[in-house]
Amino acid sequence: MSMKKIIGIIVLCQFFLGSAVFATNYPEVRGTWGGMATKLNPKGETKTGKAVFVINKQEGPLFSGEKLWFGKKSSVVKEAFSGVIGVDGTSLYFAEMEGFARGQFTSPQTMSIYYLESGKKRTAIYYQMERVRFAKGFVAIDKDGDQTIMRSEITTSYPLNAERIIREADANKDGKLSKKEWNSWKSDKG
Repeated sequence: MSMKKIIGIIVLCQFFLGSAVFATNYPEVRGTWGGMATKLNPKGETKTGKAVFVINKQEGPLFSGEKLWFGKKSSVVKEAFSGVIGVDGTSLYFAEMEGFARGQFTSPQTMSIYYLESGKKRTAIYYQMERVRFAKGFVAIDKDGDQTIMRSEITTSYPLNAERIIREADANKDGKLSKKEWNSWKSDKG
C-alpha cells in the first residue's frame, strides 16, 4: 500500500471519528418542557401564563417541535418551530412563523428562552422552562382498572402530551398502552 493511501485512510478515519465525537456532545433536548412565560405587548402591558415546548425530533444539533399555550377561551394554541443547539452545547436558537428566540440551558433539566418579534406586533417573551417528567404510574392513569391505558385516560393525565405519548409508547400500534408498553416508554423518558 502506498504512503498516500495510508495517509488518506488516516485522514478519513480522523474525520469520521472527529465527527462522531463532535455529534455526541449535543445535549438531548427531545421531550416536553413546561413552565411560565412573561409577555410584553406593544402597549407595554405584561401578562404571565403557562407555556409548553414539545420537542419531538432531534438530529445532532438540529431540533423541531411545537410551542403550546392557552389562548382566549382556554383553547390550546400550537405553533411549530425549528431550532439549533450552538457549538457550546448550551446556547439554543429557535425560528418560528413570525419571530425568533434565543435561549440557553441553565441546567440539564432547565432552560431560559428569550423570544422577540418585530413590527406592529412587536413582542418580547421570557420563558423559564423545566423538563417535564412523567411521574404518574400506570395504576393512577388507568382509571377504569382494565390494565390498559386508553387515549382518553392519557389525555386526562397529560392533556398537552397525549398524542406524543401514544405515538412513542404504543409499540404494537393498537391505539392503547399495556403496562409493559407504559413502563418501557417511561423508563426511557423519565
